[in-house]
Amino acid sequence: DEQAKADTLRCLSLDDGQEIWRNSYPILVVRNHGMSRTVTAVVGDCVITLGPRCDVACWDAKTGKCRWLIDMVRQYGTTVPRWYAGQCPLIDEDRLILAPCGKAMVVAVDINTGKALWQSPNPRHWQMTPASPMPMEYAGQRVYVCSGSGGVAGISAADGTPPWDPTAWPAPFATISPPVVRPRSRLF
Repeated sequence: DEQAKADTLRCLSLDDGQEIWRNSYPILVVRNHGMSRTVTAVVGDCVITLGPRCDVACWDAKTGKCRWLIDMVRQYGTTVPRWYAGQCPLIDEDRLILAPCGKAMVVAVDINTGKALWQSPNPRHWQMTPASPMPMEYAGQRVYVCSGSGGVAGISAADGTPPWDPTAWPAPFATISPPVVRPRSRLF
């Protein structure tokens, strides 16, 4: 909401299109090839959003009350992408997977509390891209594939350690599409 200087989430009725609730948090967002680029995630009675300036929020699906808010710039040192955040929240069982690519490359967050369960290192200082993290099975373990500015990394779902992080595919401008998982531990 440019006029209110806020990132706003609205819940509309599927029956008649009327607004059921709305809530927001203050943020300065200027029109920059549009504003919102992400898709909300819904799990149980939680609605998870990732705003244009890298704020992640959990909203009560019935009332719109904000349960918790994470400022990834402040908390993880994320650099807001040139055309704002485009990464969509990934829900994996009872946790939210984010790729802030700041102090941490990938973070697993408890959906109910907003507290980090683990965070992976980012030793090469990759920056966030609009590509969403994707889950896959690799060498017998579950990993999250993250496309950062320096390449594509696999991060262990168990503890956030990186089983692989080659630098063969750097993103000199912007990686937009999330990786597509193929059979036999392959990516496209």
